[in-house]
Amino acid sequence: MSSFPHRLLVISAALSQVNSPYAHSKIDPNRILQSLIAVLAGLNIPVLCTETRELGEEVAASYLYQIHLYDWLETNDSGRFVIDNDL
Repeated sequence: MSSFPHRLLVISAALSQVNSPYAHSKIDPNRILQSLIAVLAGLNIPVLCTETRELGEEVAASYLYQIHLYDWLETNDSGRFVIDNDL
């Protein structure tokens, strides 16, 4: 993922579910949560938890739209700021 300038990790589960014990696993849920925090802090990759896959898809699409928008603005010498009625 380090080759991509914009990264985002979307998990389609509520954070409380990620941090809950799993029935058939001996893995400590706190370790999973701490690993996600390490990804955020150490690798600078934002982590979003969504309650459903559909919401995760919506968030990912919106994120990609915003990345494209700001790239387009910078490429066309408009800066990184959008002002009302600017486009």
